Amino acid sequence: MTISMAARNLDVIADGEVVVCGGGPAGIAAAVAAARIGRSVILVEQTGCLGGLGTAGMVPVFCPATDGERVLAAGICQEVMDELARRMGVEVSYNWFPFDYEILKALYDEIVLDAGVRLFLVTTLADAIVEDGRVRAVVTANRAGLQAITGTVFIDATGDGNVSAWADAEWELGGDHGELMGPTLCSTFSNVDWDRYHAAAKASQDARSIWLRMMDEGKAPLPEYHFVGAFRAGPTRTGNNLGHTYGVNGIDEESLTRGYVEGRKLARVYLDFYREHVPGFENAELSATAALLGVRETRRIVGEYVLTGEDYRSRATFEDEIGRFAYPVDIHSATTDPAAQKHVEEELRATRLGKGESYGIPYRSLVVKGFANLLVAGRCMSADRQVQSSIRVMPGCFITGQAAGVGAALAIEGRCAVRDVNVAKVREVLRYQGQYVP
Repeated sequence: MTISMAARNLDVIADGEVVVCGGGPAGIAAAVAAARIGRSVILVEQTGCLGGLGTAGMVPVFCPATDGERVLAAGICQEVMDELARRMGVEVSYNWFPFDYEILKALYDEIVLDAGVRLFLVTTLADAIVEDGRVRAVVTANRAGLQAITGTVFIDATGDGNVSAWADAEWELGGDHGELMGPTLCSTFSNVDWDRYHAAAKASQDARSIWLRMMDEGKAPLPEYHFVGAFRAGPTRTGNNLGHTYGVNGIDEESLTRGYVEGRKLARVYLDFYREHVPGFENAELSATAALLGVRETRRIVGEYVLTGEDYRSRATFEDEIGRFAYPVDIHSATTDPAAQKHVEEELRATRLGKGESYGIPYRSLVVKGFANLLVAGRCMSADRQVQSSIRVMPGCFITGQAAGVGAALAIEGRCAVRDVNVAKVREVLRYQGQYVP
């Protein structure tokens, strides 16, 4: 059933040269990069904080930003990680860096506002208005109803590719049979005795080993072989990436609702497991579950170039390369089938690149096919499923976001379509901004 709505005039609440849609790492990097070049930038985010899954989603750790020899996410991402570590009073690690998401929230606010970005939080994107192959405006929904934000160049950093899809860009979803990686609702435990836990872990009494032994014995509380774990996030606190809600489609609200409800139930199951079986967690408490479900894949927008698994395996380089990355292929299971779950970690090991090895990311994979003023960055960039599972993590999103921001700014400067930007200049500016561009 459909309901017709009479045409209505929308108030334009803001106009910017660059409009960035989505305030996760890709959107933050895009907005800051463009603003630091002198462009007027608007950043629109649906939640009440910046950072996406790293803050509202409570993802507890930065995945590796390095190839083992150099920092690949060396621009705005490294700037964030360095300052985050300083504020936490710890030494930064570019290889699996657990962090305090409350400190990160405040840091993101400062970085974005100090760059002069005009920020709209708690503002949901609802549609895109397109004329002659150009996005003219995005429709927003907030307490005042439906409104519009206009701009010259738009960057889709929504993670789900919403703006591109609403503009009728081409997109792909899931695997060969429509399967989607199971999302995770992250959580936090408090009142943990880390000294006791680490002492037990030396004797293979760490949580992961205990869980997998119980799986093999048929005694685990859930059928889950892909056990990620609880990371230390404070003196007595964890950040948890535990469990999956299988069969959830991240672009279907009813399916997402089930994911949130099941995710909160799973958090309790894992709490009971830790309390009963893991040394140091006997008095642990569930202090919070995330406000944002950790969806790992939805739409992949088709760009001028689709980055592929073969590009990953061949350590490809490109003339229009705007960065490199090295995180392995990490396609989480779409099912509770034990063989599929075990295959996830087998694939991680098999695809892990050697020290100093990486694959290139071409600028063309950020240019939405068929549009003159629309770029895409982050989880929904133009890539096949294999590479998407690598580039989707936070450092990868920062790399593509920063490049999209620079590309947008230079398109405005040159008064040209985003596909016609001088990529040599994009690479030069990215280097000036600290990004690793060989």
